[in-house]
Amino acid sequence: MADALREVFAEPQLLFTGADRVGDKYAVLPALYHLLWRNELTADLVPAPLDGGTVVGLAAGRAS
Repeated sequence: MADALREVFAEPQLLFTGADRVGDKYAVLPALYHLLWRNELTADLVPAPLDGGTVVGLAAGRAS
């Protein structure tokens, strides 16, 4: 699942949109949050807290 998430988020998109592209978002979200925690995916949390409308992308220096 982590590889699929890296591939999907190679092009930045909304958190829920990308999660839905990988599978059932509620099954995918724990792995997605883990990749955010490990800084493999990135999100700009300055303007607002993390939610379904947050844009998520592959962290700089990461290739899918």
